[in-house]
Amino acid sequence: MADILLLRRTARTSWYRWAMHTLIFIGFTGLLVFHALDDIISYPFISGYESTLDPWQWLRNLFGGMALAGVCLAVARRLGNRQLKAISRPQDWLLLGIVGGIMLSGFLLEATKIISPNVFDRMTESYFLPEEETDVPALQAYWSARNGVIFSPPASTDADLVAKGEELSANNCNYCHSDTASAFLSRALSTAISPAAQTLNTTHADEYFWYLHIVLALLALALMPYGKFLHPVATPANLAARGGSHTATPPLASAAARKLGLEACTRCGECSLHCSVAPAHAAIGNANILPSEKLVSLRKYADDGLSDHDADAFAEGSRICTECLRCTEICPSGINLQELWLSSKESLKQRELDGPNTTIRQCNALQWAEVLSAQGKSRFEQIKGNGLADKAESFWGCVQCTTCTSVCPVVAVSEAPAKDLDLTPQQIMNLLRMGLKDQTLAARMVWSCTTCYKCQEHCPQNIQVADILFELRQIATERLKERKLTACPLPAATSGRFSDTTRDIQGQGSDSEGGKA
Repeated sequence: MADILLLRRTARTSWYRWAMHTLIFIGFTGLLVFHALDDIISYPFISGYESTLDPWQWLRNLFGGMALAGVCLAVARRLGNRQLKAISRPQDWLLLGIVGGIMLSGFLLEATKIISPNVFDRMTESYFLPEEETDVPALQAYWSARNGVIFSPPASTDADLVAKGEELSANNCNYCHSDTASAFLSRALSTAISPAAQTLNTTHADEYFWYLHIVLALLALALMPYGKFLHPVATPANLAARGGSHTATPPLASAAARKLGLEACTRCGECSLHCSVAPAHAAIGNANILPSEKLVSLRKYADDGLSDHDADAFAEGSRICTECLRCTEICPSGINLQELWLSSKESLKQRELDGPNTTIRQCNALQWAEVLSAQGKSRFEQIKGNGLADKAESFWGCVQCTTCTSVCPVVAVSEAPAKDLDLTPQQIMNLLRMGLKDQTLAARMVWSCTTCYKCQEHCPQNIQVADILFELRQIATERLKERKLTACPLPAATSGRFSDTTRDIQGQGSDSEGGKA
């Protein structure tokens, strides 16, 4: 409940975003209760309720002001953060525009009604029965002086007439109308637009603002089942389903839970701002590397709505993800992104849409070493410059202690690592020390690594084993992509295991058959 009502997860990530969402959440909820749904909620359950009486009139302005302030903070956040601005989609701006438009048109509607003599005339004709000839002028004088109505020609300012108008208003109007001063924002806006009062009154601007207000509200309702517009419902539901869990462990791992998680995204961009492989997006330009953008593609993928090109981009983004858990831990909506990424990767694999992960297994590692070595560096490598696998200081400290292999879960589940994985992690480090980087690119170990980081965390020499394996996989991917290789160009080999070829030149560090420490 704290996650839903107090937005506790949002507060953990950013107080600015917490203030922004709290303003919108409280403001919009208050307006639903005391304005949009008052026929259903307020009138039946609050004795003497009238929307134009205090404190409800004052509260309505307060809630509207809070929601509008929250929208302004959201717009400023997206415009002020270059990365967030770059990934903001039309739907993000559309939602802010509609919510802000509803608030602003509501204030303009109330402000133009305050200054409108047409509205005054309609009210007096409907609810006021004058007994004397001076009753209506007296009421006009009072409402002009006290409540801001701008008559043309101007109402009298005679003190006696104003006093009579006050008495008439108290007997005929005050049972359902408080002073417009309590509508503090609308009244201030009416004062600001008062120089244009005659034009606004002549053109019946209040009617246009009413239509605009209603159309925007209906548009918001019509769009509610789609994408981000559903998050006011889906996000609390997802948080409730998460049961307060802040970890990646799925309390409810099912297709329904995944679907709910997809719909709960508010596209706040926090996951992308904290993504550990965001620099890869800057280098490659594939938006699917960023979690918030990959989630959009995942929705389309789930509905079979991705083209072949978009499916390749989605597969690349999924492949580059290191499953470091940052996005899941930071997500204010409590979406179990980690579980979504793992399940989508498995689905891509089953449908043979995971790009190089499928292609690389069409030849053995020895053949790919031949193909990829002959190609030379890709444009990506040339632009990126030397990475961890090119710098001797990255792996030179490796003492071949086999700790990385001992803790590797991929090696642990393999009955024959030499056959299943070609090389073990410490063997890959050894080949790099010998300057044989190209010979490691297609090793099954590189492509089977789960990036769990156990090797890196346990390495006594602090070698970035997992990061190096990830980089090797990316280098191979870019070379395949540059040559547009979607299949192995060599005949499938039936023999020639990589480990058989490299065993002699390594001659150290592993057992002779499996490489399992």
